[in-house]
Amino acid sequence: MVGVAQLVEPLTVTQVVEGSSPFIHPILRLFFPLNMPSHFTVLVFKLKFGVIFLAGHILPFKPFPILLTEPSEPPPEIKYLINKGDYRLIDTDDTSEACLLIYNDRRLNLQLRTTNKPLQLCIDFINGKAKHRRQYGGGKNQPLAKACGLNKHPDWSILDATAGLGKDAFVLASLGAQVTLCERHPALYGLLADALDRATHDSSVADIADRMKCIYQDSITHLNTYQHINSKLPDIIYLDPMYPERKKSAKIKKEMQVLQYLVAHNSNNNELLETALKTAMHRVVVKRPKSAAPLNECFPSYTINSVNTRYDVYVNS
Repeated sequence: MVGVAQLVEPLTVTQVVEGSSPFIHPILRLFFPLNMPSHFTVLVFKLKFGVIFLAGHILPFKPFPILLTEPSEPPPEIKYLINKGDYRLIDTDDTSEACLLIYNDRRLNLQLRTTNKPLQLCIDFINGKAKHRRQYGGGKNQPLAKACGLNKHPDWSILDATAGLGKDAFVLASLGAQVTLCERHPALYGLLADALDRATHDSSVADIADRMKCIYQDSITHLNTYQHINSKLPDIIYLDPMYPERKKSAKIKKEMQVLQYLVAHNSNNNELLETALKTAMHRVVVKRPKSAAPLNECFPSYTINSVNTRYDVYVNS
């Protein structure tokens, strides 16, 4: 196919069925029934004689349970994921789920029921720690900002390829950066989408939320698309890979317990780093525990230290 076909764009099955892409010929939709898994990503190639689909990828997640406990409608993105089948509606009397999303009081929460006292998590970019960090975090002189070059290059774009709970992405956006968050897990993506929706309606952080865009896709898949489509490469790719699980899990913070339950230790971190190094325009920044070895034993150009962590900076010449 090299030299013959040109990758146009990655598309979801929903886009194929609905024909929402200009590259989709109506005949292609005949091959995709409405109940096809929505995580299937179609690679569409443009040939001299037309457009065809070539391959696809299914993300390894089943429809995630969600409970709607109030009459008010959830944000449009959450409704969209329900309609796509990425979320599975459950009843209030369903106690069989170990982990589920709950939409209540106009916000989306994640509840983990694997302990005696269920853990509940909600992303909040308006109040709490996010507000304190925004007001007293140190501005562009803080280690994260320096590692990403915002103290010298405030106009650089950043791709957070391990978005998670979006904490660092929000800090970077609050400092003026345009940040794209990439998250493949349906529950984490929903929490991020809900938090951004609430933030856009709050005057104190609306301008920050407008600089954040969340993409629902596997990061390696997303990074690989830059090699095939005519799109500006991100200036910075930021990675905050999951740290290895601690033995004394009782001492782990609530947020980390939830993350470890959902995504555990990601075995493709090495591939993610390699792909990021091939894609970033200027640098890749990797957040690591202060005493940990460099990711993939790939030594950085330099490091910037904070109290408990360090940032390994890989400069692309």
